[in-house]
Amino acid sequence: MYYIGVDIGGTFTDCVLVDRSGHHRAAKTLSTKHDPALGVLTGLERLAEAEGIDLPTLLRRTSRFGHGTTIGTNAVLERAGARVGLVATAGHGDALSIMRGSGRVAGRPIEDVFAVHGSRLPAPIVVPGAVLEVHERIDASGAVVVALDAARAVEDIKRLIAEHRLDSIAIALLWSFVNSDHEKALAEALAIAAPDIFVSSSVLVSPRLGEYERTVATVMNGYVGPACSRYLGGLAERLGESGLSEPLLVMQSNGGVLPAEAAATTWLGTVDSGPAGGLTGVASLARAFGHDRVVATDMGGTSFDIGLVVDGKPVMADDNVIDQYTYRIPRLAVKTIACGGGTLARFDEATGGLRVGPRSAGSEPGPACYGGGGTEPTVTDADVVLGFLRPEAFLDGRMPLDRDAAIHAMARLAKQLGLSVEETAAGILEINNMRAATAIRQQTLERGHDPRDYVLYAYGGAGPVHAFGYAAESGVREVVIPLGNGASTLSAYGIAAGDVVLYKQLERSLLAPFEGARADALAMAVAEVETTARADLAAAGFGGDDVVIEVDALMRFREQLMHSLEIPVPLPAGPDTGARLLDGFDTEYVRRYGVGGTALFQAVEVFAFRARASVAAGIPTPQAEARDAMPAQRTDVYWPGWGWTPTDVHRGSPHSTVPGPALIELAHTTIAVPPGASLSTGSRNELRLRLASPKES
Repeated sequence: MYYIGVDIGGTFTDCVLVDRSGHHRAAKTLSTKHDPALGVLTGLERLAEAEGIDLPTLLRRTSRFGHGTTIGTNAVLERAGARVGLVATAGHGDALSIMRGSGRVAGRPIEDVFAVHGSRLPAPIVVPGAVLEVHERIDASGAVVVALDAARAVEDIKRLIAEHRLDSIAIALLWSFVNSDHEKALAEALAIAAPDIFVSSSVLVSPRLGEYERTVATVMNGYVGPACSRYLGGLAERLGESGLSEPLLVMQSNGGVLPAEAAATTWLGTVDSGPAGGLTGVASLARAFGHDRVVATDMGGTSFDIGLVVDGKPVMADDNVIDQYTYRIPRLAVKTIACGGGTLARFDEATGGLRVGPRSAGSEPGPACYGGGGTEPTVTDADVVLGFLRPEAFLDGRMPLDRDAAIHAMARLAKQLGLSVEETAAGILEINNMRAATAIRQQTLERGHDPRDYVLYAYGGAGPVHAFGYAAESGVREVVIPLGNGASTLSAYGIAAGDVVLYKQLERSLLAPFEGARADALAMAVAEVETTARADLAAAGFGGDDVVIEVDALMRFREQLMHSLEIPVPLPAGPDTGARLLDGFDTEYVRRYGVGGTALFQAVEVFAFRARASVAAGIPTPQAEARDAMPAQRTDVYWPGWGWTPTDVHRGSPHSTVPGPALIELAHTTIAVPPGASLSTGSRNELRLRLASPKES
């Protein structure tokens, strides 16, 4: 039986197959933007061919098929989502336009925060004027103040749909997460009255305190929902026709998968599913490799993603920002910047200097060296010019690169800068590596972690090529390229290896000390959120003794409204649970903010409980495979700081330690080993790059 994971990126579509022994194969094809499923099926056919079988046989033997997609992300960034309208409580229809005070700069680079005249509000995601305020009111305690006339409200919504030609309705009523009766009644009635309309309900998407963030999540879900439903529904149908009998599992931004039917109410959870798959794969492999602190870096053709594994677990986040809109759903803390192989370089007229990014050549037309019509120089073109990528060896020779086109594109930029072609290409690499290293430092140092205490995992098609540069710049000295050749498709591997995961949150305010009635209320709240999470996972098709439940308490000092810490709740809850939570809160607060950071005269409160229900994927750990390395060749590579240097070239994973300078050419990526560094092969196909210390280099 096979486990399959598929990840659609901006440039390449990656497919990974793992068999019951843990051996894996990978296929990489260009993403087909006009029909993303076509790229998926092409990659699957290549996997089947490598196994010596046809596609129907491959899919019939597949017991688990996971998929990560950028459909939702692209719909928002390209403003290609559904025509969505908003239904809100009377007097609260302007929550999105009011935003928060930080709305003009949310999610933008730090330098834009201080550019007051350059900041702007994001473009609206609700069709202008398509907001309906319904007469109903529930108060903060859940009591009905004004009853809802559901029949009248549905008639008003139908008129709104017709007037604005809507495909989607988002329902976000005030205090619905405390009492969901009104919102559920509207959603159920609308499903009958307008069955072709996609309905997004806040009680399903983000039942959280915070009117603005909850409304954003609900509207965003309605904005991306129709496109995700069409794509994943169509893909599931085509896979079923080709032989797949198992349900299609969809990767979520929280690091787990859910059946497509179960994920259909919260398609917003698929945004950033590819990067989440990569961090999930890193976490599973790090346990096997014996690493409990890892900086995970994924450099692909379009972007650079950074996540952390601390104490063996991926770091989670709560807030997410997309196109300056902030919403809250549980997700892995993955930061993405425009810093990939396809990132474009240009001459900055204002400064007379070299700029790299944020625009990308993508897969169409792609870098100049791809021969697809691109004429502007990219990071990948710089790699070709400097010799890091040999044209005849790219993608195992299946996609030869055009070095002359790369040099021609680079020469025009070099002339503007007054530099040589090599100096320009080296400058592009150094700027790109500096941007990646800056992002790594932000993710570690700003969380109170020293990057020198971490191992860096480099994956994605471009990650192993550039890891030596951005790792050294960020202070990390040990780099792991997981799965060897499989590093370029690690996100797809993580999607195949991801557990089935479902999160459930219960908003419940409890003030310390947790004694007497408060202790009883705490235990009841923990039991309630645990039971609900278990029931919802069973409804998705996963129940029984394999389900693992973990509960966190979201805690803060009272009136610390925009801040919280997640403290694990020892299960089952008992008389000492409250005291243990307070100890855990104090310990974590001191670890993050120092001994003087605690508020001595302020009470501590729990304002919510979050349960994580999961079922392990059971995917076998990768095992060592026979390596068929070719004898080393020699080539000249222009190493930044060293210039043109004779460099060994190894085709395939080496059998012994390789000193730098060297290039390790694998089917889907190349590993650059700089002068003074060394590379060795681990016991589970991983490649370990040891960089020289500053005094040695």
